[in-house]
Parts: sequence; structure tokens; C-alpha cells
Amino acid sequence: MQNNSKPKLVFFRYKNDENLPDFLILHKQQHVQCLSEFFEVTVISENCDYQQICDQYHPDITLFESGVNYRRCYRLEITNTHIYPEIPKLGFHNGDSWCEARAGFISDMERWGIEAFFSIATTTPEHTPEIAENTFIWPNFIDPQIYHDYGQDKTIPVMFTGGINPLYPWRQRLHKLISQNYPSLICPHLGYHQRAAFKMLEGEQYARTINSAWFVPTCGSIEKEIIRKHLEIPGSKSCLITEKTPVLESAGFVDMQNCVFADEDNVLDKLDYLFHNLDKLSEIIDAGYQLVHTHHTFKQRDQIYQWFNLQKHRQSHQKIIQTSPFGSLSIVEKSSGIQSSHIIGNGLILEILRQGDEKLLAGEYAVAESAYLKCVNHIYWMPEPKLRLAICHLYQGDAKTAYHWITQPIQYTLEEYKALDPDPVEWAYLIITLLCQGELNQAVARANEFTSLIHPELDRIRWVVKLVENPGSKVNPLNISTEKHRLSVHQLPERSLDDWLAQLCKMLQACEQSHLVQILTHSLNLQVPFLAPQKSVKDDLHISWLKQNLNLNIKILTRTKKSSFSHKENLLYQRVKSKLNREIEKFIIKPLNNWEDRVGYFLPYNLSSMRHDEVWQEIHNISQENIQTVLVIGAGNGQLATEALLAHLHSKLDKINVVCLNTATKNFQKLQKRYRHTKTVVFYTLNLNGDQKFSVKDCVKSEKENQAKVSFDLVLIDIDDLQLDFDINEVYGANYLLINNVNQRFNYNKYQQLIADMNYITVSQNLVLRKGYALFKIK
Repeated sequence: MQNNSKPKLVFFRYKNDENLPDFLILHKQQHVQCLSEFFEVTVISENCDYQQICDQYHPDITLFESGVNYRRCYRLEITNTHIYPEIPKLGFHNGDSWCEARAGFISDMERWGIEAFFSIATTTPEHTPEIAENTFIWPNFIDPQIYHDYGQDKTIPVMFTGGINPLYPWRQRLHKLISQNYPSLICPHLGYHQRAAFKMLEGEQYARTINSAWFVPTCGSIEKEIIRKHLEIPGSKSCLITEKTPVLESAGFVDMQNCVFADEDNVLDKLDYLFHNLDKLSEIIDAGYQLVHTHHTFKQRDQIYQWFNLQKHRQSHQKIIQTSPFGSLSIVEKSSGIQSSHIIGNGLILEILRQGDEKLLAGEYAVAESAYLKCVNHIYWMPEPKLRLAICHLYQGDAKTAYHWITQPIQYTLEEYKALDPDPVEWAYLIITLLCQGELNQAVARANEFTSLIHPELDRIRWVVKLVENPGSKVNPLNISTEKHRLSVHQLPERSLDDWLAQLCKMLQACEQSHLVQILTHSLNLQVPFLAPQKSVKDDLHISWLKQNLNLNIKILTRTKKSSFSHKENLLYQRVKSKLNREIEKFIIKPLNNWEDRVGYFLPYNLSSMRHDEVWQEIHNISQENIQTVLVIGAGNGQLATEALLAHLHSKLDKINVVCLNTATKNFQKLQKRYRHTKTVVFYTLNLNGDQKFSVKDCVKSEKENQAKVSFDLVLIDIDDLQLDFDINEVYGANYLLINNVNQRFNYNKYQQLIADMNYITVSQNLVLRKGYALFKIK
């Protein structure tokens, strides 16, 4: 007689409190529902003894949820997980591929003795390569009992649901474009707390609303994931509009067959075409519905069950691989060299990190810092850019700020996540920042903590700490532990010991710890050349040549007095002038504008393509408001935001007051010269020493001396200088605050303060346009 009983699985799942939103509770229930298709599932959500649980339930396999970063979910304390090693154990990373809980997840896996993991995020191996070999994907899915065709009338042309913020740049761009051209229903994401999230649509109500819409756009976030909405939308029989990504193509989505792949250049054309060809639109909707209900419900998510069956038959010389997140797992010989084929999303954050790393290796620390701040502005909790920001500041001699950055991910892992130990690379750089601050005793104390935490970076810095703690003593050779080292979220360049020591000495020297450098160089006979980092060339040589030699003087012909021309001569003059202007536009201006698109703006404002820039358009919209007083901090001739603002306000300059602040830069002096005859534009030159902050109120008090508080209708912060800083509270209350270059050090802090301020709303922002901008309006 055939035994049809299911294998037993014990699922150790995070405990949640009553404030967890209903939609997250539903997601947790769906995980159990999916597992129950293939296993007899017992859920454990309390602290427990693993041995006792196994004795009680006799599982065939155990699954441990970890890496959850919801504040209303609590990880379990599970003891004695080393008992019953014959029962296969799996880790379940239930979080984003970039989340701050990954270090805690890795710590949990080592503590519980788990070496194979499943993740819901297809880009987890791409973000954390050190765990990629042992990571499998359990992709998102739908419950067909909730997401199906309810037969609703299609009364909503376009429906937007979910977050529209820097984490979703594709949504940001298309939301603005589509909602201005088509009637749209907006269903915002209200967060992960019950008090706010209860207003959100969820479950059947949510599915029915999707079913009422012709189109629902969504994207896989900045890292091009496949998220639940990608499946819920076509699964509820609406047309999915989305960004074309490798993972969606792997899932079976095809443009204009079962979905619409679009961007800001073609989305309106595709919408217009399909609204005028409803038969074609219905075909796409039907095909998308069929794809999801055939391949992407919980009934098709048997990857964990596949692993369980393969593991039972796997030999010691074999391993399990996964060639597609939606395909089957298989066993191969370890000697074959065949690896799992993970999806490479090539998301924006990883691309920005790579760009920053190139600049960091080249010694262009300020440029690298700007790239890493761009990452933090998109995902403020992500640990990778924070470690790199700490490294940037160490090279620049600012150990205090480096300490500020490196402690953030460590504090989260130890204090909020409550992991047993931190990420080893982060801990190594915490010790380095303490040495760079001259805090030797603290460095020694931290080096002696978490002694079971093993990693080459930690071995090296612990060895260095012993050297500087006991100068002149016999030097023991560095012994990199041969034990299995802890995996890390971070990947640093591989360096020889001599190169690594040279870089450490460079940081110490920059942070004025030359006595520690002397100890190391004397003890180890190091030859460390301290070469000042080369200054980056701001302008390409060709552009510099253009700036010096380009003279597009369109007014040449106008120098001749027209009054001396006869009628025929005037006609000839106009024809020649018109033809000359066309020739200049076609053969000089347009090619140079195209060049600007590749290398940045360098032409005079009236000739430059900056006139069509996104920031220029936002300033144009503001200038239509009732603006009476304007403050420009960091103003400069040729700077896009400054030039755009003054150009749009040009016709109103006799009716408004504009105050411009900056240090005595050449561009500021040029701007001052241009407007020397315009009485309503006032300039204040700042005299600052080092990183000294200036007071906005003190600078403009002569203009506002009878007012208790400085107030402006519009404040433009156009700072692109790391030495120019002020307190944002001094301009708090302005109707509009426009921050250009938000990915610069001082501007980043102001941007973060305004993003968190409930009294200001974000009108628009684009963090990837050059160094980013953000426009805020007071409520």
C-alpha cells in the first residue's frame, strides 16, 4: 500500500505583536500555506529548546526564519540546535536583498549550524556573494483564492499601488508622467505599523480593486526584483505595466504579449495604443492571467520540497544547485565546477557602489563619498555604503565622522536585531576608526571582544593592535586563522599584507596618528610612501579648450548699424543672419549639446541644453508661484540651479528680493559682476575657516534687521563645496526648499532632516540625476 503522508516540517518563525499590519500577517500565513502543500507543517513562534521540539514533533526537516527587519517581529532564541544533526536544517532569509538584517541572518545561521539557505529575494546572492553558493531562491507567489478574476467592471484606467519613493525610481518617473495624462487611482503605501496601515487595501478588497483597473504599473524596486505586485496584478486580471528586467523575463513575462514593458520614453505611446485597441489589451490581460495562475501560485513553489528530496540522496562528493529561481533544483558533482545560476539584476544601487569603489581606489575620496551618499539617500539602512563612507573619511583624516558611519550598522545588528555578534568586516573597521582617533585602549578592548568571530580583516587588525599596544616587543608573525571564517555582507578588494598595512598607515597618517605609523614602520621595517592623493581633474581637456577658445558671438552682424542699410540690403541682412543662426545651431550648438549630455554642461546658459533639464523644469514651476523673497545659498555663475532660477525670475527682479550667499569663488564673483546694476539682487561674501559653519541670519540681518526671524518664500541650496555648511533650521519655514546636490556631505544631512519632517512634503526628487536634487514644500 502506497504511503501518501507528507514529510514533517517544523517551521521556526518570528513572533509578531498585535501591531503588525494585516497585509504582513497575510504574507506570513501564505508562507505556511505554501509549505503545507508539500509538508505537514508545525509552526513554532516562541523561544524554545530545539531538542525538545524535535522530540515532540519528530520532524523530517526544520526551517528557521531569520533576517526579518520588521520592528514588530521578534526573532526567537533557540537553544541546542546542534542536537540531531541528522535532521536537515534550512535557513529562510525573509527580507530584502539589501536589508540591514543580513549580518544578523549570517550570525544566526552560524549559531544554529545551518549551511543552506532559501531567500524570497532573487538578488540576495548578487548582493551578498559570500553566501551565494549556499543560497537558493523561494520566489514570491500568489494565493489564487484571493487573486483571481472577480468579474469587476473596468472603471479605473490606471491604478497606482504601493510606495512611490527613492526606493522605486521607475515608479516615481512613470507615476508623475502617467497621472498627468490619464485618470489614475492612487493607493499609497502607509507603512508597516497597524495604526497607519489599517487604511490600506489588502486581501480580497485589494484584489477586487486591481480587477477593476485596466492598467496597474509597478516595478521591482531599485534592485530590479520580482515582487508580489508583479504577480498580484496579472493574477487579478489587470494589465501589468513594469520595467523590463532579467528576473521578469525569467518568470515568463513578454512585452505586449502578457504584460507591458515600458519606460518614460514609450509608456504614453503604449497606453494610447492599447486604449485604442481594447481587443489587443484584453489578449495581453488574458495571457498574463494564464501565466501567473499556471506558473506562479503557491502550488508551483516547491523549491524547498525539491531540496528536501534531493538532500536525502545527495552524496558527500555532490552538491545541490538551482539554475533558475522558477526552475528545478538538481544534484551535480562538486568536481564538475557547475554552480547555481543566480539572477543578475544589475540594479542601480550596486552600480552606484561600483562607481564609488572605482573612485575610492583611485584616491578620489570626495567623489566616492558623493556616490556612497547617493546610495544612502536611496536606502538609508543599507550597510555597504556606510562602511565605505567610513573608509572615505579615514582616508580624508576625519576619524570622528568615520566612527559615526561604521557604528550605525553595528548598533543595528547588536542592539536592535540582537545578534550574537557583528559583521566581522564592520568590527574590524570599528577598531581601525578607534586607532585613527588615538583611542588605543578602546581599540584593544574591542579587539579582545567576540573572540570566536574569525575573519582575515579581523585577524590583521587584531595583530596590528598587539603591535602598537606593546611597541618594541618581539613581533610574532601574523597568523591568519585556518578555521572557517565568518561570512560577511561586505566585499573589500583583496590586498597583500604589505599593501593592506600601507593603506592602514595612510589612514593613520591622515588622521594625525603618526606615532602609530612610526611604531608599525619601525616594528615591521615597512617602506610606506605617503603620496598626497592626486586632485581629480574637474574638466576634460577638450572642454577646457572649448571654455577658453569657443566664441559663439551671434551678435557679430548686429554690430553694423541697420539704419545704414537700404531695403534690399536689410532683406539680404536678415536672410544671411537667419541662415547663419541655423548653421550655428545645426553644426555647432546641437553637437555641443549632445556632448553636454555625455560629459556635463559647459556652454553658456543661453546656449546650453541645461535649459531642458529636470531641475530647470521644477524651478520653472516654482517661479510661477507668488514668490517675493528668495535666498540662494552657494550661488555661482554657470551653476544650473542658480542660472535657472535667475533666468525664470528675470522679468520679476524689479518686484522681488534675491539674496545670494557664497564664499569668494570665481563663479560667485562673476555672478556678482553680472548683477551689479540690479538693486534687488544682493550678494554676501562669506569668510570661513575650514569646516566652520556660517550663520544665515547674521549674513542677511541687514536686509531683515527688523524681523525676529529670517523668512523666505524660496530657498535654493546650490552648494557643491564640502567647506560650505549651515544649519537648515535657520531657513526652516520657507514655503519652498530646493536642495541641489543632495548627495554631497553637508547637503545629505539637510535632505535627511527634511525627509523626516512632517511639516514638509516632497514635491519631487531625483537622486540619480548628477548629484541629486529634492524639492520640498511646507504644508
